[in-house]
Amino acid sequence: MKKLSANPYFGKYREIIMAVALFLVFDLAILILNFYISFQISEDALAINLAGRQRMLSQRMTKALLTAEHDLQVGTPNDNAIDELVQTVTLFDSTLSAFETGGTVTGGEGKPVYLTQVLTPDALMLINEARLLWLPFRHLLTPLKSGADFNPEQLHKAVNYARENNIKLLNLMNNFTSKLEQAANAKADRLRQVQTAGILLALMNFAFILFKFIRRLREKDRIVELAQKETAEILSTVKEGLFLLDAKYRFGSQQSASLTQIFGTAIEPGSDFLALLRKMVSPDVFTSACDYISLLFGDRVKEALVTELNPLNAVEMTLSNNFGTSTRRYLTLQFNRVLQDGEISHLLVTVFDVTTQIELERDLLTAKKKAKAEISVMLDLLKIEPSTLIQFLNTAEKVLLGINEQLRSVGAGPADYRQMINNIFREIHTLKGEAATLSLDLFEDLAQQFESLLAGLRSQGTVTGDALIAIPLPLDEFFERITTIRDLIARLASYNDAFAPRDNSLELSDNFRRLVQRIACDQGKEIKFSAELDLLNSLPDSIRTKVKNITVQLLRNAVTHGIESVHERVERSKPRAGNIFVALKAAESGEYELVLRDDGCGLVPQRIRNTLLSSGRYSANQLNELGDKQIIMKIFEPGFTTIGHASHDAGHGVGMDVVKQKIQQLGAQLQISTRENVFTQFSIRFAA
Repeated sequence: MKKLSANPYFGKYREIIMAVALFLVFDLAILILNFYISFQISEDALAINLAGRQRMLSQRMTKALLTAEHDLQVGTPNDNAIDELVQTVTLFDSTLSAFETGGTVTGGEGKPVYLTQVLTPDALMLINEARLLWLPFRHLLTPLKSGADFNPEQLHKAVNYARENNIKLLNLMNNFTSKLEQAANAKADRLRQVQTAGILLALMNFAFILFKFIRRLREKDRIVELAQKETAEILSTVKEGLFLLDAKYRFGSQQSASLTQIFGTAIEPGSDFLALLRKMVSPDVFTSACDYISLLFGDRVKEALVTELNPLNAVEMTLSNNFGTSTRRYLTLQFNRVLQDGEISHLLVTVFDVTTQIELERDLLTAKKKAKAEISVMLDLLKIEPSTLIQFLNTAEKVLLGINEQLRSVGAGPADYRQMINNIFREIHTLKGEAATLSLDLFEDLAQQFESLLAGLRSQGTVTGDALIAIPLPLDEFFERITTIRDLIARLASYNDAFAPRDNSLELSDNFRRLVQRIACDQGKEIKFSAELDLLNSLPDSIRTKVKNITVQLLRNAVTHGIESVHERVERSKPRAGNIFVALKAAESGEYELVLRDDGCGLVPQRIRNTLLSSGRYSANQLNELGDKQIIMKIFEPGFTTIGHASHDAGHGVGMDVVKQKIQQLGAQLQISTRENVFTQFSIRFAA
């Protein structure tokens, strides 16, 4: 432990330390005397109060005796007067004894209090005189305290003694009270004298401090004012926000003028930095920032090693101003340790507004993505036969115009809104299937975003008209993309006649194969696909489109729901790659039959029952009344899916709904054959 003399501050401020120590000694001495004299005055106040009570008790005893005598003379004895006499005699006698020797007596509130012995000679002499008058009186009163055993003669003697000596006893108690008051006043005078002396000494000590150090303080103030002026000039000029943060995460008193402009509000010195930060950033960023700042205040990690961990680097923040409005800005907060005597005392925080930089980077990234997307679209167009692409654009435009017409003519009830959403869902899902078949990622992604919007609306308990306002937005984006693609086709056709639309056969088998392999790759599955679709070109356009839409949805369903993962197939002793086969065959009486078969897990009725029950669509009693074939047909209901989370290719519960709709439009017959863990086959027979 270092000696006091070795402390540089003690040598520098020795005189002021000694003056302050002397002042504390004066204060402590005065405080002790105050406590001691105040305690004595408190005891004197209690004694004065009880002495005054003695006067009252002497009068109450005389009154009780006279009342008892009167009651005896008129022949109506009353125990109340005797009870009063007993209480006053006991209380007067015990209090008088306590004044002489000290002791515990009953106080004014009926609680026991300790009465100190009277030591003042004059007061003690009065107590002795009162004792001489009281003893004979107490002797005469003793028989009366026994109740009914006293006789009139005894009462008469006590009354005569009270009449003769009551005034004397009263005067003695009055004089005794006056003596106690005089003693208390003397102690109060001594207390005032002590306080006055202490104040004078403190003032003299303070005058010494002023006289001794006023010159030194003036010099120090001049240096401090100069430093503050230079600091203020720096803080008013620097463009970055600067402030100090203490270990309790409070703002320091010195801040740069730019800080208010950057944060959009005035920062009060000593205010909570974390409270302000919590309002500006997300909960995750706030938690990380708290951990990072706490790490900087610790001394276990070097500052240079944790700089890269700063979570407040180019972070989007919500800045609220004094007018109640808020703006979104990107700020970087840089923290540097401030050391004092080798210990971390503060963090110097530098705030940079990097909004312009972030916006420029985003604009550049957006431009790059847009250029990349346009190139990707052009490459996709080059892969597709022009007439097929134009047919898709025409179909998409027709579908979108139909959706727009549904929005205009929909009824005004929630049931109408929900039915319209289901219709739009089927149309968009069909359109997404066609885009996926042609590998048009742009339109497939737009359709997926549209489906997510519709899924959110369909999940609401009650669909309102206000909720439908969001639907025209993706429609406009679809129309805009279709117009862009048409312009690109026209430009490519002007550069190269080979890209002009021609009436070529649609090679659907290859398109279906690419779709199957893309979905399988996304889900980590292996699939062998085969098709026999030569008869498809012999169908009328309207029927061929519906058959193609059915095939797309059944292929999606087979890959996502039917074929198991590689691990599951190996466990079931199946080949790693699943098999999917689709064919269009000629049937009897000029009809056609579309067959799609997979060797996957099959349609399991109990699994479908469990899904229907957990979804709340049906109760257990309702499901028990349905046979297995009826349960399997529930897969065609809108919104039904066995996948918990929606993905790009499944989970919205609309694919099989589209299949059901197209089958109804064809007037076709559907037959489903399945066996658990072996196969599933859909057979659709229709007339051309």
